[in-house]
Amino acid sequence: MDYQTDIKKFLYSHYFFTGTRQALGVVLPALVLFWGMDQHLLGIEVASGALCASVVDINGPLRHKHAELLSCTLLGALTVLITGMATAAQPWQLWITSLILTFGLSMLVIYGYRASLVSFACLMMMVLNVEGDLTRHQAVLDAGAVLAGGLWYTYFSLVVCRVWWFRIEQQTLAECFFVTAQYLEAKAAFYDTSTDIDDCYRRLIAAQVNVVEKQQAAREIILRNLPRLRTGTLEPRRTMLFNLFINIVDLHEVVVSVHTDYPMLRREFADHDVLLFFRDMIRKIANEVDAIGYAIATNEPSRAQRSWRAEFRAIEYEIELMRKQSLPQRSPEAYQALTSTFRRVWSSTRVVERMHRNTNLATAGAATEVQIDQALVRFTSRQSYSPKLLWKNLTFSSPSFRHALRVTIAITAGMIICENWSLLAGQAHSYWVLLTIIVILKPGFSLTKQKNAQRLTGTLVGCVSVLIILAFVHKAWVLLALMFFCMVMGNSLSLFNYGLSVVFMSSYVLLLFHFLLPGSLSVIGERAIDTLIGSAVALVCSYLFPYWEYRLMGPLIRQAVQSTRAYLESCAGRDGKRDDLAYRMARKDMHIAFGNFGAAFRRMMLEPKSKQVSVGELNDLLVQNHVMASYITGMSDVLPRQIAADKSGELGQVVSAISDLLSQAVAAPAASVPTDTQAASEAMRDYTRRLDALVVAQEQQPGAPEAHVQEIKQVVHQLKQMLRAGELILRDMRAVRLPA
Repeated sequence: MDYQTDIKKFLYSHYFFTGTRQALGVVLPALVLFWGMDQHLLGIEVASGALCASVVDINGPLRHKHAELLSCTLLGALTVLITGMATAAQPWQLWITSLILTFGLSMLVIYGYRASLVSFACLMMMVLNVEGDLTRHQAVLDAGAVLAGGLWYTYFSLVVCRVWWFRIEQQTLAECFFVTAQYLEAKAAFYDTSTDIDDCYRRLIAAQVNVVEKQQAAREIILRNLPRLRTGTLEPRRTMLFNLFINIVDLHEVVVSVHTDYPMLRREFADHDVLLFFRDMIRKIANEVDAIGYAIATNEPSRAQRSWRAEFRAIEYEIELMRKQSLPQRSPEAYQALTSTFRRVWSSTRVVERMHRNTNLATAGAATEVQIDQALVRFTSRQSYSPKLLWKNLTFSSPSFRHALRVTIAITAGMIICENWSLLAGQAHSYWVLLTIIVILKPGFSLTKQKNAQRLTGTLVGCVSVLIILAFVHKAWVLLALMFFCMVMGNSLSLFNYGLSVVFMSSYVLLLFHFLLPGSLSVIGERAIDTLIGSAVALVCSYLFPYWEYRLMGPLIRQAVQSTRAYLESCAGRDGKRDDLAYRMARKDMHIAFGNFGAAFRRMMLEPKSKQVSVGELNDLLVQNHVMASYITGMSDVLPRQIAADKSGELGQVVSAISDLLSQAVAAPAASVPTDTQAASEAMRDYTRRLDALVVAQEQQPGAPEAHVQEIKQVVHQLKQMLRAGELILRDMRAVRLPA
């Protein structure tokens, strides 16, 4: 592992840029008011308002960022006002207000990830103010200070993001390149006979989930930020970003299509070096894509660093040697798989060459890779914020309702413990216990379990780190610099390394308390105890009516199979004519559905063994869906043409049969009675015989071009593999036992 390069990637990433922006936005008003104007209390309140808004400040379209930050600011200030008013009233009113706020804010998770960040930010503001003993006038002033801090941060962030929009989009796009390189590495492992096929698929599916997530993030920020064109041309930098995004999506499509019967390849070519040549070549492409991503992140033109000419010549030599040894006659399917893989890998190198050109503004050109029009908006996601969605989820069958109820119970338990336990009596820091609870408790059990261990470990490590720092560092400016560094790193790491993020955030908070209460080290031990209490409460409450992942798996697998079916039909088109926009939309939907299914399966595998249902069937469904999608992608260029040229209509009928298999799989209820498997298998064998007869007829046709015959052989081979994959998907869908 190249740690130096990894550190550079992090420093040039949008994670570090966002973390620095958040830290500056929170610290600047505090510094001005705290030290510049000697308004200590006001500085803390304004900084807390900025902190509230910073929680939702993640990369996204500028058109949406304003609304997100402003809504969080207003809702956060309202939460502080309501909580402050309640503290000025009777204790029972504070309890009722806190529980109502907790439940209502927790229900916001139904509106998606960004709404869940708003939910957390407002809950944080509530628990930070729940211990206050304020008059109504003071409550209004506190809410006003929080509002001012939030407004400051909102427009500070908007200005920064608008000025540095190009760097932000570059950094987001670079992440796509990095995860695509990891996907290529996972793909290369299939050509290494020393690796286990099942392990290869596990790595590949995990990498595919990451690619889908990063592509969607880049799609949202790049496509939504495209200006409304009046002249028909884009500014060169936007052209470059748009073309690079299209390039990485196209490369992913080509790589997905590099799929074949890997066990057959390993059997047929176990004694040949051709598989090692493929492995080395794909790894070289992965390294080149990673280098291009680094060049994008550092805002520099990329240059080809590797040559795959030697591997190309070696593979061509091996294929030619096998052809002379009559491999096409002895094992036509193995030969077709080999040559098809070679063509796809060659296509990948061509895409990489275009990427190199597009990283240079001087050579990128003014033309875009695809036409830009209003249809591109269809590729972005939309989130409904209808109140009807909230009303529909006010039922015990809703995972969001259960989560909100669980958080409310946990907050209640935390408040009771903090108020009555003698160890905490008279100590005004129950907010840390409550904050630990809302940080750890997530809608899914597996996420809560992960957060619990990471929060507990990170806090304890942070406490020890601060003790060591305070023992050796005594200069205020050095401690202040360390505090700011910890805040930047805590914010930067929160999205991809939560455990390490907690270490830095705990250190930052403890150093802040050192400035507020100089010389007091007892607060460090208190924070550790508070974290233990909050973690224990969150862990116990996570077992209260959890909504296990397997309960959500049914709709996800049906959506994955249905989207694969739609992808197949859009690829085949009608009468051999394909709508390219519909095809690209179906491809995007298929990848997103597969990513959702894969992510849910990974979360389920982190839950207790007793809650892991139909693991074998679900794992096989993941693999077979990926196999099916790969074959569809591999035929995307030739299938419509071959269907149009096939006078017998056999190819169209086989495609319809595969579509019917997937349709039956979607409709298959959990407890359905299987159909006559013998008759179904016979039908599949009949389709296989008809496809073989079609190939023979093409070979015997006088004057048939060799290229056309080879192409029809490739299509027939892949259709037969798809028939098999469709059968396995239907079998697994009928075997799983999941709630409807």
